[in-house]
Amino acid sequence: MTVRDIRVCVVTDSAEIPGWIDMMRDYLKFGISRHEEATGQKINLESQIQKTLANVDDFLGPNGRFIVAERPNGDLIGMVLLHRLANGKGEVTRLFVRPEVRRAGLARRLMDKLEAEGRRMGLSALYLDTNSGLKEAIAFYKALGFIEVAFDPSSAQEPEIAKHQVFMEKPL
Repeated sequence: MTVRDIRVCVVTDSAEIPGWIDMMRDYLKFGISRHEEATGQKINLESQIQKTLANVDDFLGPNGRFIVAERPNGDLIGMVLLHRLANGKGEVTRLFVRPEVRRAGLARRLMDKLEAEGRRMGLSALYLDTNSGLKEAIAFYKALGFIEVAFDPSSAQEPEIAKHQVFMEKPL
């Protein structure tokens, strides 16, 4: 199987992708562990999962996008989420590619799809944050044309976590 065999698509109903909760849990475990390593700040995994479950509809429908990458057999191997902020920008969150398929261009395909969807939604820019210790993620976003910006208080980021983040934006 090659990266071209992988389907990247927008999901309109979370019931269409039964494995998304497991993938979200893997993403959060990875992100929380990297955050704790870089900052020493503890984050409760279960509370983050419950928050995500409670807010999943923000990424479905006219004001959001839930984009997944799946193998031909339907196994999920990547995802990225987008939701409209009150200021007309779109917040990018939860970019994740399973470790066994990293470095094959899949994260770029997910972000290309997300950018196209952001344009369809009429967003003025894409906004994101990433942990300041994730140097490879920061370099990846810069390679996609994102630049570092100040924290946007209209984002969903919690202020206590925000102080350890790098904020980036890309005009559409």
